[in-house]
Amino acid sequence: MTIKAQPIPGAHALLDDDDVLPALFNWRRQGLRTALVTLVGVDGGAPRQPGAQMAIAEDGRYAGYLSGGCLEQAVALEAQSVIAAGQNKTVRYGKDSPYFDIKLPCGSGLDLYFDQTLDNATCEQMNRLRQERRSFALKTHLPTGTSSVSPITTTNIPCSARDEDAFTRVYPAPINIAIIGDGPAVSGLARLADVAGLGLSVWTRDDATRRQLVSDGLSAGEGEDALEAIISGLGATGAAIVVFHDHEAEPRIIERLLTTQAFYIGILGNHAVHRTRLAALRELGLPDDQLARLSAPVGSIPNAKSKVTFAFGVLTELLAAAKSRNLIA
Repeated sequence: MTIKAQPIPGAHALLDDDDVLPALFNWRRQGLRTALVTLVGVDGGAPRQPGAQMAIAEDGRYAGYLSGGCLEQAVALEAQSVIAAGQNKTVRYGKDSPYFDIKLPCGSGLDLYFDQTLDNATCEQMNRLRQERRSFALKTHLPTGTSSVSPITTTNIPCSARDEDAFTRVYPAPINIAIIGDGPAVSGLARLADVAGLGLSVWTRDDATRRQLVSDGLSAGEGEDALEAIISGLGATGAAIVVFHDHEAEPRIIERLLTTQAFYIGILGNHAVHRTRLAALRELGLPDDQLARLSAPVGSIPNAKSKVTFAFGVLTELLAAAKSRNLIA
């Protein structure tokens, strides 16, 4: 090929690097031919797990990554050849690869499937499910390139995996975080979640908190209707963080959060505060198996006292919970 492969510019958030579908759909709308490249097998250790993807346009632009940076240019060039030939293929890189000049420092073998046969109907179905914030799976029969899309209706999101000649790539719905509370920690959490690219809803009673959010280019709801709308929008890929220093408002909010399918509910407060909180919630009739869903004291950094350490500790704990449920890689 004569066109040098170049990455797509302009990613706005960290999680954008793991989501290649927007670039794929955009290039197709422009009339460009594309290839979707999926890591379908790993022999040994590797930086990415099966299901990691790159999207490549016929002009060499690409989105996503499949290694620690040693493979992407070669994959983009290979994809251009696949697009030009009009034929899908599986290519082994690294260990036991015919491409002996492409070295993987990890010593593993990676099997990549180059798919240039996705049709417009399949892409439109995938895009519709994304717009509806629904989890779904793309199952591809590797020898023929035939693909089908199916919504995932259970709260347990499976892993992307290969089953003989078929590979199922799972696309969890985007993670949505509800931050509910007052004070500087709210704005710190909101800013970090926004930079990461997580869906974000904020509710506060406090005018100073709201002004700080506005100065950061963010916004917050207020009033009971807005609070209910935020909580009711939490599905299986939703998370909530409750940040009140005045804990009297918490019990009814936590009681409502526990009726949702949210995979993570983090609550500010030390161990003594949490014991008092649990007693109040038990008085409301909440059983211990529901109360066990609460993460408190919240965050992976003990005794975090600044909004920086608090925000990083909470988001680290939240993302670890998301990863354990296959919501992120």
